[in-house]
Amino acid sequence: MKDHPELKKNGLFINAANDQYIALAPVFKKLEDDDEAQEDIAKNVKIAKRSKTSFFQPIPLDSKNEILTVVFHTDKHTLYDPSDKQIDDTGTFDHETGHALSTNAHGTLGENTADAYALLRHLQRYEHRKTDIDFCAWKRAVIFMQAGVTSHLTTFTADKILIDSKTSKFVSLTPQQTIAVAKDYARQHTRDEKQLKSLAQTFSPLAKKPLNDATFKQLAKITLAAPVHSDVFYLGARVLLPPLENGPMIVDGKKIILTGKDWDRIRQQLQAKCQSLPEKHPLRLQRPLPPAA
Repeated sequence: MKDHPELKKNGLFINAANDQYIALAPVFKKLEDDDEAQEDIAKNVKIAKRSKTSFFQPIPLDSKNEILTVVFHTDKHTLYDPSDKQIDDTGTFDHETGHALSTNAHGTLGENTADAYALLRHLQRYEHRKTDIDFCAWKRAVIFMQAGVTSHLTTFTADKILIDSKTSKFVSLTPQQTIAVAKDYARQHTRDEKQLKSLAQTFSPLAKKPLNDATFKQLAKITLAAPVHSDVFYLGARVLLPPLENGPMIVDGKKIILTGKDWDRIRQQLQAKCQSLPEKHPLRLQRPLPPAA
């Protein structure tokens, strides 16, 4: 609230794990005489504890006033760093705060804005530290592939920020500039409804499938058949290349291992197609590729 004074008048932050409520006195004053709002907030805290998850929700007081409520709880599944819980918790908190700072952004645009803010804050907080924040963009793509739900597909926005961070001075942004830049990246890189529906349809054969070898080979088939400049190829390659090039990846306790002769062939085909992309394409910038044969 010090960084973002706009949250002082109606921002409420709750640590669900220990029932710690943080807000300025006027916010608590607004809640004193609103039993329904108090019940809604208490219900949200119970959900966070039971589900081990965090979320943002505006709690209406009347037709003109609401409490912007961020309920935090350590998530049972990592998203922003697979091995460092403190970084993951911080990313989760920043994501939900991003929602509170962009209440006019809804649906997939809202999630892209929140993740953009979380990544920018991560880059500011951990300027001189090597982290695995790239995991966020990768896992968002995996979840989309498996669940078939587009609402949290933030990979395009997240990747662009991570690539631009190599040359842009995000660490020098003020808090107000940070949320403004996050909104701008989300507006530019969130796909529209028609594009999202098309992507969901293309990857629908994978929805609700287990994350096993057969599912990933089906993904490889879809990816390699797609035009190299398409979002389908981008997302498929984005999911497949990290475990193919860097070794096993873990998603919510499930280890993804893509090894063997078939996978060697798939990796070579993916890398060959990536080499035909422009040098500044995200799939080229994210990782060094072997020289052309």
